[in-house]
Amino acid sequence: MFDLLTNILIWIIAIPIFVILFRAIPKDWFRLFGLVIFTALVAIIFANFRFVEEPIPKIVIEFLSFPFTLVGILLLLLFFNYVLRLKDLKIKSGEKVDNKGAEGKIKIVTKEILIVLILFAIATNNATSELFNCYLEQQAANAVEQSYRRPVLNLSERELQDFRQGVFDIIVVLAENPPYEPRLQEAIKLWNAANQQQKPYILLSGGRRTTYPPTKGYPCFTPAEAPPNRTKENVRDAIASRAGIPNIGLRYDPRYEGFFTNPASPSESIPQIDLTEADQMCEALINMPNIAGIRPFVIIEPVGMSVRSSGDEIGKLIKSLEKNKLLREDTRNSRRLLLITSPIEATRSFLSFRNQDLNASLTTASYPLDIHSDLGGQCPWPIGKQFKLKPRYFLFNAEALVKSERAWTEVKELVFYTLRFWLRPPLSDERPYFPKQPAMLAPRKYIAMQVLLTK
Repeated sequence: MFDLLTNILIWIIAIPIFVILFRAIPKDWFRLFGLVIFTALVAIIFANFRFVEEPIPKIVIEFLSFPFTLVGILLLLLFFNYVLRLKDLKIKSGEKVDNKGAEGKIKIVTKEILIVLILFAIATNNATSELFNCYLEQQAANAVEQSYRRPVLNLSERELQDFRQGVFDIIVVLAENPPYEPRLQEAIKLWNAANQQQKPYILLSGGRRTTYPPTKGYPCFTPAEAPPNRTKENVRDAIASRAGIPNIGLRYDPRYEGFFTNPASPSESIPQIDLTEADQMCEALINMPNIAGIRPFVIIEPVGMSVRSSGDEIGKLIKSLEKNKLLREDTRNSRRLLLITSPIEATRSFLSFRNQDLNASLTTASYPLDIHSDLGGQCPWPIGKQFKLKPRYFLFNAEALVKSERAWTEVKELVFYTLRFWLRPPLSDERPYFPKQPAMLAPRKYIAMQVLLTK
């Protein structure tokens, strides 16, 4: 109910802003720009469907969404100024000629071009682009902290002990916004550090197809059969081990559900499937050095193409695993997930998973050059604790534009997720109560009591 009221309040505030902007925008802009906006909104509605990832629809979607990028906004502003305002500009000569109309247009164009140059300078400046990313990283740090808050009175002694020791049931690695190698390395580090009797499963979620035309093959890029040395039974064992065969296959892949639910099923027919990013991550994971026996702990989720769709598919996947007795049944939603994602999208991921009732903690991983290990000491003021002028803050380059574009893209995603009622901003200290319990077992006076549990 609180989520609904929060989003309604956001719409109440947003509608007057939209009305004011509608009245302020010149009407001649809507002849072309209005069509682009309408088409882009329709494209956004269908953006979660798999056909969007096909070559032609993907190009169309990228083209339609271009006006909403930083570069697209700047180019559109220049286009509207030169084409729509100056194309009919007429300047007359003579002593008694009135050119006030032309002068007024030139003044407006000059001001708007100045705005474009200022926006371009902000987007390409090292200091401002770094500040944008530092802000998102700061929010990610807050999200990580909030993800470890739990109502201690709703936890059993065993759950409380596991929580304090950092014991997880499933480590979730998302493929959105590659590269995902740092996330896999973090997952391996946590998996190696876990107790031998409490090794977590590693769930790899990524539904985008690898190449076009789609690459056909077996999960995790398992080598195909090559008689007489490699048979279909060998391929089957690498996917899902047969009855009586040592467990050398994957933990689960919904594309071959029958092999996992019935280990005695025949191996004659093993159809090849379209490989996705989840398979790429799986191949990279099992080929990492100093990894032994990790394959039976790998779960592949080959459908989710965004943070939200991955959360939906993970929820379905867990229920399917419980139904097929491949995971212990958990009616209290106390199964602990550890979500590993990049710092830029961490806040959106945490809020979206929380909205989907997934009991997920959060950690971030990225290449060392892409993140700040010390936000207070490395980031510009006001994210940084001290106001320092560094020589590179006065420089402009393409790398800064890429960072600004990345931050702007994440801000758009946060807005879209909010308007779709997929998350509740802002990030606050209040948390859903995991594991869930009936109201009679959690009196109101106790619900307010929370503790921050650390690793």
